[in-house]
Amino acid sequence: MFKRLADRVSLRRQISLLAGSIGLAIVGVTTIGSALLARGQATDMAHNALLQVAQSMADRLDQDMAERLREIRNVGALEPLQPHWLENTGSLRKVLETIQRSLPDYAWIGFADRDGRVRAATGGLLEGASVSQRPWFNDGIKQAAVEDVHAAALLESKLPPNSDGMPFRFVDVAVPIADASGHIVGVLGAHLSWRWADIVRREVLSSRRPELKEDVVVLDRAGRVLLGSNPGATPYTAADLASGHFIVHSAEGDRLAAAAATRGRGDYPGLGWIVVALQPVDTALAGANRLTALILLLGLATAVLGVVAIWWAAARLTRPLAQLTGALDRIGREPNARMTRHVHGSPEVLRLSASVRSLLRRIGTAEAEARLVEAEASQAVHAAQDRVRRLGADLHAMQVLAETDALTGLLNRRAFLPLANDAMSYFKRYRRSICILMIDIDHFKGVNDLYGHAAGDEVIRQVGRIISEAIRTTDKVARFGGEEFVVLLRETDLKGAALFADRIRQTVANTVFEPEGPCLRSTISIGMAEAEFTDGDIDHTIERADCALYAAKSDGRNCVRSFAATASPSLRAAA
Repeated sequence: MFKRLADRVSLRRQISLLAGSIGLAIVGVTTIGSALLARGQATDMAHNALLQVAQSMADRLDQDMAERLREIRNVGALEPLQPHWLENTGSLRKVLETIQRSLPDYAWIGFADRDGRVRAATGGLLEGASVSQRPWFNDGIKQAAVEDVHAAALLESKLPPNSDGMPFRFVDVAVPIADASGHIVGVLGAHLSWRWADIVRREVLSSRRPELKEDVVVLDRAGRVLLGSNPGATPYTAADLASGHFIVHSAEGDRLAAAAATRGRGDYPGLGWIVVALQPVDTALAGANRLTALILLLGLATAVLGVVAIWWAAARLTRPLAQLTGALDRIGREPNARMTRHVHGSPEVLRLSASVRSLLRRIGTAEAEARLVEAEASQAVHAAQDRVRRLGADLHAMQVLAETDALTGLLNRRAFLPLANDAMSYFKRYRRSICILMIDIDHFKGVNDLYGHAAGDEVIRQVGRIISEAIRTTDKVARFGGEEFVVLLRETDLKGAALFADRIRQTVANTVFEPEGPCLRSTISIGMAEAEFTDGDIDHTIERADCALYAAKSDGRNCVRSFAATASPSLRAAA
């Protein structure tokens, strides 16, 4: 393969291509190595930066939650409030509302007694309502508790809607309240609006440069999104989160990701939140891509200059061979050229020129012989094609004669039965009705005896024409012999077949078969049968239609009878 390719490429081009390939290989290896090194370093730096963002967000969440827990504990431990927990709910409500105004992140603060009945709350919301089934009350009656993010169950309809239309979600903080003797008298609970976490997220991101296009997502311990797009979704696998850094593939593009888990702080045990910091891969690797492009441009420029210099040197060395090549090329392009002149330049070129001239003489002789053989072969092919066409026409004519009734031009029994069996198979597979009509010309022997066989043949031809003009393209009609015809009606039940049969019967009855001679008229009798699943093949349906035809003959002829309507038990048994 290599030798054949080398024979087709000039020496000048081979030298240039070899030198250029070496240069491009060096550039390619250098570029790929530099790109991988720069990409790896840029990726590590981006992951470290994202990890710092994620850890900063996690620390802020832990710090704020620890402060919220400490605040609620301090409120619950205020000695001046002890007389008001169960007695002066109005004063207690004012105190709670004062705390809420100083800490607007709290959407609701309330106190519930041991039975879970809210005694006092900010804005009077839920006062008198039972919260005994809420997790924050059941856990807070035992010890200080923090509940994970959840939707508003009781406050949704009582709080004013958010400006952005988003549903309320809260983080619950609850502590038990004891009286002076140390007995638990109730639970102080606070609903911290989860919008606080979005404010923290914006503050963390505001310290970063906007062109970095960083983003932060907060997940719960099960990996569901708490803060970010698609709340409740689980976009990352446990293996990715455990690795600490990974790449996210999405329709918006690939993004680098770093994960940091919250660990709690002080008395706040933490809720297992996971913070994921994200940055588009293109943004993170922009510097590495620019460095790679610069190295690639410099390498390509060097390679191009080297190829140009080698091309010029190769042209001087290969000029005699180029002259010989040009002389040979003219022979291929000019129809009257048969021989090349001697080419000088070196002993090797002279010997090559002589060899080419000898070869051209032999090629001229071989071409003359080939043209002669080609002409003889073409004549033989044309003769064979004519014989094949004549044979095909003869076979087609024989097939038409074998499958067509000579008198009427209709199908004969041999051609009709395969088509009818196909229709029967379609009927059994798809339950689409088919009907068989058996048609017989009444008193046909009398027509032959009275008017002659020529008139009888004309009656048969015209009855066949009437039937074939009345059927659809999907139906089939055949002459079964003598004066008997059979019709296959597809997608037709007995009711439709009866209308069709009676129309044919009336047409035949109204037809004058010898308009130029004696007034010759005739009638037909028709028997019908619809295919049934009990029929083994189409022959059984034809037999039942034949029985119906016998009934039509017995009823006085010139009528239509169906097997289902007219067959006696003996006829059905015979069918």
